[in-house]
Amino acid sequence: MKFSLVTTCWNEMRSLPRWRKDIQAQTREPDEIVIVDNLSTDGTRELLAEWTAQNPRLKVIEQKCGAAQGRNLAIREATCDPIISTDMGVTVDAHWFEEIARPFEEDASVQVVAGNYCIDKSSVKSAAARAEYFLENGGGIQFGPDFVIGNRSVGYLKKVWHELGGLPEDLTLYADDSVFGRQILKAGYKMAFAPKAMVYWSRPARLRDFWKEQFRYGKGDGEAAIKTPFAFGLYQRKRLPRVAVPWVTALRNVQKSLRWSAVRSAVAAGDLPAALLMPALVFGNGYYFANGYLIGHRHGDEHCLACRERLRS
Repeated sequence: MKFSLVTTCWNEMRSLPRWRKDIQAQTREPDEIVIVDNLSTDGTRELLAEWTAQNPRLKVIEQKCGAAQGRNLAIREATCDPIISTDMGVTVDAHWFEEIARPFEEDASVQVVAGNYCIDKSSVKSAAARAEYFLENGGGIQFGPDFVIGNRSVGYLKKVWHELGGLPEDLTLYADDSVFGRQILKAGYKMAFAPKAMVYWSRPARLRDFWKEQFRYGKGDGEAAIKTPFAFGLYQRKRLPRVAVPWVTALRNVQKSLRWSAVRSAVAAGDLPAALLMPALVFGNGYYFANGYLIGHRHGDEHCLACRERLRS
């Protein structure tokens, strides 16, 4: 069985050299690598051209497009099947490709493989990042029957991608993989889990960067009308004013996500700054997610109806 590795990029000079090294160090090489570059301007294009000249398995497509459009284009141009997907900004374990490909070859009925991912501990340097690390218990994921795949570590047959209409392209930036993953669950495709297929993603240093990230996630989820905050539901039913939605969501997030066991772990480790930042991190995450959701949902009411229809049909 031959596999295509697909990803997208834009101005990735800070991460591309490491990512290239990680891919070249894989215990099993991809049979094909397809990268769609969104017309980078920082030297990424030149480095990709150099790599292409050295590796006949690499195909680079330069196209002005969004992330979902780029990934759809990469899959469309891929000549091998199944498709293996990751993000360029992650650190890739040397056994990742071998492990995520294995379930397809061991069971011909498998149609989707969910790989694993967690926080890159080497990037956890600030008190805010350490606070999140304690709260997320390292950021490892829990597989289960309702697990929703993401672009970061996943494989699927091209047939699955084709039957579901590819990734939705009418979202601004985020949540295309969350919608696609929910379609996979709804359609009942056979999924296998590959816990040893590990990639690691870096975390920011400043609180405001965590909150910016949550705002963007909220905006994408709002456009797609998924992961609806409880307070937003109250607002839709006219039981809560719009202005109160972020505040109520923030308070509920503290109630649900501020694990006192994580605070105790930080204190026991002598990391008092991380312990003290946890309430602010969790409160702000809820507040900014809800702000993004409000903006995204309003935008989606006009511009993302095709994406929303995917989960209704």
